[in-house]
Amino acid sequence: MNMEFMHHWLNLRFLGNSVENYLHSLLIILVGLAAVWVMEKIILRWVEHLTRYTETTWDDFMVSASKRYVLPVLYGIVIYIGLRHVFLKPAVINALHIILTFLVAVQGVRFAVALSRDMLERHMAHRAGAEEVGEHEKRSVRGMMALIKVVVGVLAFILVLDNLGIRISTFVAGLGITGIAIALAAQAILGDLFSYFVIFFDRPFQIGHSIKVGNFHGEVESIGIKTTRLRSITGEQVVMSNKYLTDNQVQNFKVMSRRRALIVFEVEYKTPEAQLRLIPQVLHDIVSTFSEVTFDRAHFKEFGESGLRFEAVFFVEHSDYKRYMDVVQEVNLSLKARLTDMGVSFAHPTRTVKMIPG
Repeated sequence: MNMEFMHHWLNLRFLGNSVENYLHSLLIILVGLAAVWVMEKIILRWVEHLTRYTETTWDDFMVSASKRYVLPVLYGIVIYIGLRHVFLKPAVINALHIILTFLVAVQGVRFAVALSRDMLERHMAHRAGAEEVGEHEKRSVRGMMALIKVVVGVLAFILVLDNLGIRISTFVAGLGITGIAIALAAQAILGDLFSYFVIFFDRPFQIGHSIKVGNFHGEVESIGIKTTRLRSITGEQVVMSNKYLTDNQVQNFKVMSRRRALIVFEVEYKTPEAQLRLIPQVLHDIVSTFSEVTFDRAHFKEFGESGLRFEAVFFVEHSDYKRYMDVVQEVNLSLKARLTDMGVSFAHPTRTVKMIPG
């Protein structure tokens, strides 16, 4: 009697499905959700624990990405599969298919963007020779990520339309024609955009670097998709197109390991030979008093129009321009004092005018 009652109860039908079908669908959903829960709470936690003892951080990213982007998709797939075991109206089935498709697309886009950001930040950190990404590198990555989001979003949108059975050939053709028209109308903008890629990957300079382009010298404040902003020595901000920067010679003073100093001066023609021979040694002694300065040479170079010309070269083993100028100033002051003690005078431009009686 009980078996007959159970059989009768299981065969009761609601909304076109028997109770047995509903229970079967519910069982599939519960088992699937339990499996995903075990994966999240046990397996991924165990893998996350193991990744703490590895040197690479790729595994850490994959575990975190699985939690944020893969698990929600798995939950959605389990529910979708379970509901497909009961009879549903075609409109409901299409709605479920669309929801699942958009869920997969959104999570896929988020995963692609996160992976791109992680790879770019690793690339920037590797180029900078650091383990972690600095604020300057993050600001550079933000500009690149804006483009990546647009590209990935458009591709995902096209794939979603194709997966939903919508013919996209006309849309893709129209998109291609539109792209060609935009490219022709915005050649200058696209030139700056490609130059931004060159600056990003080749990195001739970075934010915070002191550079010289043509006659302009300033510090890089920001690198945008179209323009780069620099702060000049006198304080004003100068905006330069990226294409201009890649098409012209750029001097980067930030990466200098040393600065070359050249000192040229003239002494009077009446200076005795013995003192002339001492001047190069005097320069050597003055420069050698600085611990971070390397002496190169000092010579009586030539006979000038107003005096005997000397030339000295030394290197300041520092990239800071202010420190470089401090050293040059001290060398000049010391040179003037030593020559004064020796009784040697600097030459001054002179001109003799002969008056012929008329």
